[in-house]
Amino acid sequence: MIKVNKIFIGAIASAALLAGCKTTPKAPPGPLKVTYSKAPYAAPRLKETPTEVRIVRREETSAAVAAQVGVHLLMAALGGGAAINTFNKEDLKGVPIEDVVDRQYLNNPVPTSFVQSLQEAVDASIAENPWAQQKSFSYPLVVGGGSAQLIYDNLMGTDDANYQLVLDLDVSKKREAGKRKNLPVVQCSGRSEPAQPLAYWAEDSYRNVQQELNRMLADCQAKVLADLPNLLEQ
Repeated sequence: MIKVNKIFIGAIASAALLAGCKTTPKAPPGPLKVTYSKAPYAAPRLKETPTEVRIVRREETSAAVAAQVGVHLLMAALGGGAAINTFNKEDLKGVPIEDVVDRQYLNNPVPTSFVQSLQEAVDASIAENPWAQQKSFSYPLVVGGGSAQLIYDNLMGTDDANYQLVLDLDVSKKREAGKRKNLPVVQCSGRSEPAQPLAYWAEDSYRNVQQELNRMLADCQAKVLADLPNLLEQ
């Protein structure tokens, strides 16, 4: 019989738990950095860094529901009696938008140019405020999540669905004192209004998608700058 070292197993289990936690590395004190993370403060970690706007059609929800019902029936047949877990269409990952001549307007700038833009805006704000210039920071300002999807507005009906651009994004910063309670978070998640036909979004290789996403990100940046004193509170 193979003898198992309980201490070794405990160490592996602890390491696995720590790996699953959302942690922000502490760096030597210095200027405030803006970084990107796939893990929003109050939402599940994204499996992939978002690079493009995706789409959630009625078909994606129907397929997900059918798959869930199948699992439920299988568990019931095996005597498990598992209940079906409910979910929102916003929870679906969506699929890439196909048949686009020029994909530049489907680009998701959150992990790249938005982070850079926010860094420049934060640097300019700190440069104009003596109280902020006197501080140094070990923890960065974290742009979390950032997935953007066109999501249908109504599952039922025979007419073509209208779509809203839905953005899941927040910006947070860990307290320099290391306190975990009342962590300052700027919620930037939102959806476009009103819902529009897919043909509207698809005009000129989805130019309207990029314009709306840029507007939402500009609003987010303004919210972060307005709440900067709270975010930088020690």
